Formats: sequence, structure tokens, C-alpha cells
Amino acid sequence: MVYALKVPREDAEKVRKKLVRENLLDSSWKIEVVDDYVIFPLKKKIDGAEDMALRIRNGKIRPYAKIKRKLEKVGIDLDIPSKWERIGDVLLLPHFDLPEKYYEIVGETYGEILGVRTVVMYLGIGGEFREQKVIKIWGDGTETVHVENGIKYAIDVSKLMFSSGNIEERIRMARMDFHGKVVVDMFSGIGYFTLPAARSAGRVYACEKNPLSFYYLLKNISLNSLSNVIPIFGDNRVVCPRRVADYVIMGYFNTEIFLDYAFEILKESGGLIFYHDLIREGREGEMEEKIKEKAKAHGFSGRVEKRRVIKSYAPRVWHMVFEFRSEKY
Repeated sequence: MVYALKVPREDAEKVRKKLVRENLLDSSWKIEVVDDYVIFPLKKKIDGAEDMALRIRNGKIRPYAKIKRKLEKVGIDLDIPSKWERIGDVLLLPHFDLPEKYYEIVGETYGEILGVRTVVMYLGIGGEFREQKVIKIWGDGTETVHVENGIKYAIDVSKLMFSSGNIEERIRMARMDFHGKVVVDMFSGIGYFTLPAARSAGRVYACEKNPLSFYYLLKNISLNSLSNVIPIFGDNRVVCPRRVADYVIMGYFNTEIFLDYAFEILKESGGLIFYHDLIREGREGEMEEKIKEKAKAHGFSGRVEKRRVIKSYAPRVWHMVFEFRSEKY
């Protein structure tokens, strides 16, 4: 089984080019044609993908099969993960039942076959700063530089998360035309959306209160040679500049109470807010009305121009982004 995306034939070539461009197409499996649809094998799960049984390309052995075979040769027969996430040269495996005595050999096997420097096992995320918890099972360090869409992200995966599921939104930020405009990223983190937005923006104010995230934000501004990003350390309710922004990015969850500050950050004439949140299926309209009410309380009229599903978060719960255009009454 492999994650795969099923698309109508008329869209197949456009989708294929996009998957190749974003390094998502898994060439170890065959692309299948079924009736009026084309099925593309993927390296990881994205929106719309499903587990499907596809044929392996002749002469190619899946990395998972190589790992399994090598471990069996030394007498280790475990139910090991067939899917993983690669951040820079660090591999994140989902949590599985792995006796500590096998950490080194299993980690080294994954590392050698997949060409990474360190292998960790993911345990979860917790706390206000959504700190990532992992167990290092092999390798010499968890700090790495991940390159995506030409942008460099330095990060320590043992402490901070990097969501591959948000790749489409990061790419979208990089393709937005912010030319000459001011962007304020209220929850910048290490620069997930700040760095892509800075490609075209006149100026980006990046606010972050997690000291470790702020450290990597500074590092990433330097790594990407950006002179138009102004990093600001502290609680955005206190430190973010007011009445300066053409665009406000709210790329964090459960931030409805921060909407008041977002409208204070916008210019007097208004602008566009990118509001992210976790939304239960069927309640999108309720969220739109809440944003409108907040806008009205600050003297703005407005509307949601677009809303997008970023990824599934839980059954019937979606990570969504609402693009809210506001104007002064």
C-alpha cells in the first residue's frame, strides 16, 4: 500500500508537473490509469490522498523493503514503519514498539538506506509552544537545515515542529504578490510563513514569543539573506506594531481572541487577514460570522474572500485558513 492521488485524466498532466516540482511523486511505484482517472503514487500523505495498492516499478525495490530485508538478515523481525517524514537530513519515524536494544541497528539501517544523518522516533507535541517530543534512536544531532521551495529553514526537530502538511500554504505565501506591501506575521515561529512572504513583500514584521523559535527565526533570516524582515520578540498583543499592515498572517490555532489585535495591526484603510484555525466540519459559516463581528467592532466591514482546507487534523476537524478582506466603514 502507498499514499496515492486519484485525478481526472484531463487534469493529470498539470497535477503530475506539480507533484514533480514539489518532490512528492514516488517513482518507485507505477502511475496507474483506471477508466477516466490517473493515480499518482506519493512520497507522503497530502490532502485528497488515500492508501492504495499500486504496482512496484520493475527493477526497483522500495526503500521500506530494503530496510526490512536488511534487518531480517541480522535476525530482527519487527513491525517497522513504512512511512516517515524527512526534515533536512533528519528522519522522523512515527512511534512504534521498538525495544531499546534495537535502537542503534534499526536507526542506522533507516539512516544508511534513506541517506540521513539522524533518525528519531516521534512521540507527540505539547505545551503552549507546541514543542515536539522525540526519541533519538541513531545519529549525531537533531539540528538540521530543511530546504523547501528554495527557502532554508534551520530547526531542531527534537524541540520544534515542522509541519510538512502545511507545504501548500507556505508555497502559496511565496507566490503571493505582496510587492511593496507591509506584512505582519503574528505567530512567526521559525519563519514558516514569514520567509516565503518576504520574497515579495516590502517589509515583514515577524512576531514570536518562544525564545527557541525566535533564535531560529533570526538564524533563518540570515540564512536566506533577507533584509526586509523585522523580527520582534515577545507577545504579539504587546509588541506587534499597530496600524501598519496591508496583510496580517495568523498561522496558529485557537487564536480567535487575537483577532481584536489583528484588526488593530491593520492599516486604518483595512487589508487582508489570513486566519488559521481548527474547524469542525459544517461550522465554517459560524467562523466567518465571528470574524465579521470582530471586524465590525473595530470599525471595519468585510467578507471572507476565500477559505481553504490545509489538511485533516482529526475526524471531521480541518485545519482551515480564511482570507478576510476588511475595509473601513
